[in-house]
Amino acid sequence: MEKLRPEQLREKANMLPLLPGVYIMLDEHGEVIYIGKAKALKNRVTSYFRGEHLPKVAAMVAHVADFNVIVVQSEFEALVLENSLIKLHKPKYNILLKDDKGYPFVRLDVTQPYPTFSLVNHTEKDGAKYFGPYGGRSTSGCFRTINSSRGIFQKLDRLDICRV
Repeated sequence: MEKLRPEQLREKANMLPLLPGVYIMLDEHGEVIYIGKAKALKNRVTSYFRGEHLPKVAAMVAHVADFNVIVVQSEFEALVLENSLIKLHKPKYNILLKDDKGYPFVRLDVTQPYPTFSLVNHTEKDGAKYFGPYGGRSTSGCFRTINSSRGIFQKLDRLDICRV
């Protein structure tokens, strides 16, 4: 595979749509070296080919020969596709999702007399309700939501209206 020059990569990135999707960075051998998601592909991918970067990102960008994108309907679809592709290709520069853990889900166990929350790495067909996945910046929001909800459920518990 012929490596595109930096200005060619910038031009190609500038032609991308402002739509959600997944981008796949390739090296000069056509190997997948990084997979990412974006709510606006054009904005995210062009950011790699302009300005300064942290050393880890700069090293990855230096090895990019070309990239492909997959446009999807929603950010959620991009998240799920990114996760699947990372597990399939195991790109060198992806660290966050390189193992089987993926993004966490909030599990609400409604099978008990009083529902309980927990964080899990995957969903199951066990009668519980699942929310998520939560990844990246939204993970901290997930934890804040769970912690703030505990007080509400403690108050409901005192009222004894939480029976399933």
